[in-house]
Amino acid sequence: MKKKLVRTLIAVLLVTAMTGITVFADDVNSLTNQKNQAQTELDDLQNQLSVLLSQMNDVEGKMADVSESMDQAAIDLQTAQDTQKQQYQDMKLRIKYMYEDQDASIMETLITSDSMSEVLNKAEYMQKVYDYDRQKLDEMAVTSKTISDKKEQLTQEQSDLTALQTDLSAKQSLLYTSIDKNSKIIADFPAVVAKAVEAASQKRIADEAAAQKAAGEAIATSVMFTSGDSSVGQSVASLAYKYIGVRYASGGSDPSGFDCSGFTSFLYRQYGISLSRTTGGQTGAGNRVASLSEALPGDIICYAGHVGVYIGNGQIIHASVPGDVVKIASASIMPIITIRRFW
Repeated sequence: MKKKLVRTLIAVLLVTAMTGITVFADDVNSLTNQKNQAQTELDDLQNQLSVLLSQMNDVEGKMADVSESMDQAAIDLQTAQDTQKQQYQDMKLRIKYMYEDQDASIMETLITSDSMSEVLNKAEYMQKVYDYDRQKLDEMAVTSKTISDKKEQLTQEQSDLTALQTDLSAKQSLLYTSIDKNSKIIADFPAVVAKAVEAASQKRIADEAAAQKAAGEAIATSVMFTSGDSSVGQSVASLAYKYIGVRYASGGSDPSGFDCSGFTSFLYRQYGISLSRTTGGQTGAGNRVASLSEALPGDIICYAGHVGVYIGNGQIIHASVPGDVVKIASASIMPIITIRRFW
């Protein structure tokens, strides 16, 4: 009887095990297919993102160039207009002296001239002075019009680049959403498989009345944070608070308006440290910080096509997006590409 019970128990355990293995194999095949499909899609999305980020970096550089050109055009236009006004005042003064009391001037010219030739020469001289003034005024008017047209052209270019940047940012957001979705499928694969194993084993575990209950072992993970500090990095982080609320301006790098890399480069420039004007340049410069847990205030948190200055406690201050302002945000607003230290 005892042997029969043992054989029955073994048979039950074998059937249970085989059932669990069959279910597990089917689930794993399905999950593996999902993972492979997600990996294929992820590779394609990463390629699209690489091209998009290159375009965004190019647009950012062009925005900075256009912004500088517009500033110079405004200076040139003001200079030309001031010169034109001065030339006009000078011409009026000369005309006043040449033509005031015109009858007396003509009479004096006739009386004091020794010959008709001299009269004609004096009259011709007066006409040449007038013609010269008129020519210079016309030239400055043309110059002012040319500079004004150039400024309008630059304004249109800036508007077009801003629209393009907004479109690329929207595409970037969609790509990140898709990348996160597929990355999560791949990253969760071991846990999902483990869950499938657990589900397939439930019946077998329930039938094994005599099986010992597995003891779970809690694993405590200790995370060490770097306690070092830098006066320069802390000063940069402290200065960043001053500009919270400043409007986002594509190509901007001063307190009248910032874009993301213009903001970080401006902060460091106040302490004599020169950073690249683009996110791509800042991402590849400085010293690499291994992880967010080791980041210190003043470090630059680099994302794909975006940067912000770390202020501690898992937060950054950054020039957000077109239509927004400089503000505080979580350092985990997007996947972190790298963390760079410039002090």
